[in-house]
This record gives sequence, C-alpha cells and structure tokens, in this order.
Amino acid sequence: MLFGISVRQHQNLTTFSLHVKLTCSVRRVKLRFFLLVVLLLIAAQASPSIAITSPTADEVLRGQVTITGTVDVPSFVSAALDFAYASNPTNTWFNIQTFSQPIVNSTLATWNTASITDGDYVLRLRVNFEDGTAQEVSVPIKIGNDATPTLSPAPKATATPEEITVLIPTPFLLAASPTPTDLPRPTPSALPSNPASLEQGEIYASLGRGALVILGMFVLAGLIIRVRRY
Repeated sequence: MLFGISVRQHQNLTTFSLHVKLTCSVRRVKLRFFLLVVLLLIAAQASPSIAITSPTADEVLRGQVTITGTVDVPSFVSAALDFAYASNPTNTWFNIQTFSQPIVNSTLATWNTASITDGDYVLRLRVNFEDGTAQEVSVPIKIGNDATPTLSPAPKATATPEEITVLIPTPFLLAASPTPTDLPRPTPSALPSNPASLEQGEIYASLGRGALVILGMFVLAGLIIRVRRY
C-alpha cells in the first residue's frame, strides 16, 4: 500500500516537473517571438527612406541637371519624379521620369531645364505601395538659365601718395604724410536654408512607427519580468 502511494507521488512529481518545463519552454518561445518583432520594428524604423539628394533646396539650376536620390522601401510598386510651379493652387505636376524598380543613391533622371521659364519650382519624388498608399518627398528649386550670375567686385587697390619734401627758407624741413584710406569690408554671405522637407503624411507615419516600437518594448519588458518571476 505504501509502495503504491510512493509510486503515485513520484508520478505526480514527474508530471508537475514536465508541466513546468513545458510552460517555461512556451514562454521562451513567446519571448523570442516578441524580441524578433521588436527587432523588425527597429529595422523598419532605420530602413532607407525616399530622398532627393541632389539638387539641394533653393539651388539654382541651369541647362542639363543630374537628379540623384533613393527610392528603396518595402512594398514598392512604382515611383515618379515630377516638377511643378512653386505656387501651384491647382496641384498640377509635370512628369520627368517614372520608375518600376527601386533605386539606391543613384541617378534618378537627367533634366534639361533650358526649355523651362526661369522661376521658382518644386521637385517631387512620389512612391506608390502595394496597399494603394503613397509617400512623397519634395525639394524647392530655382531655374535661372537667362539670369547671369552676379560676381562680387574685387576691392580696388588705393595708391599711397609718395612722400614729398618741400624746401622753404626756414631751418625746418616739413614732409607731407600719406592720407590713410579705408579698405572695403567683406560682406557676410547668407547661410543656406535647411534642405530638409517633411510632409504631413511622413510625420504621421514616423509617429506611428515610433508608437509601435515603444509598445513592443513595453511588452518585451513585461515578458522579461514575468519570466524572471518563474
């Protein structure tokens, strides 16, 4: 009788030990899964974005211009490089180049600005995704084919009068001193404007991705605390 009770207790202990091991294994799997999700979120946050690297903001363009940038994002379907007038109340864009494959820090298009009237314009790089949404980035530019670049005049050297000695019937010898001249001071040049341009959609998308990363980190911290308790 006692032997039977001892066997049952041993079986119960073995079953309990297996249950604890299985529970710990399941929790380890869940913890690894959430770690993977957090790493994917961080990688998505640091993934290359859409960008026009050249020309820069407010740059004056003349003749043939090489436009470079990056179009390499997940779920890429197509992209388009367009331009429009700076004052564009009708939201009318003129296409320069379309893309069916991602591009990483390379030439997007070679644009001939000679046929375009001088003025202020905006370059736009727009990417379409598989879910039907789109993301874009824009850079303000200036076209000045007819405008002649102004060169600042070089300062002119001022001749210093030679020393003149005048003889007069006195025991003193007088000499004319040279008149000092004021040299022109250099004019400080204005700092270039910030080329960064963010659209409202990009701000919302960045906030959403940041919220997902924070939520994933909170879940990960909670799981680690629960695992340590066991």
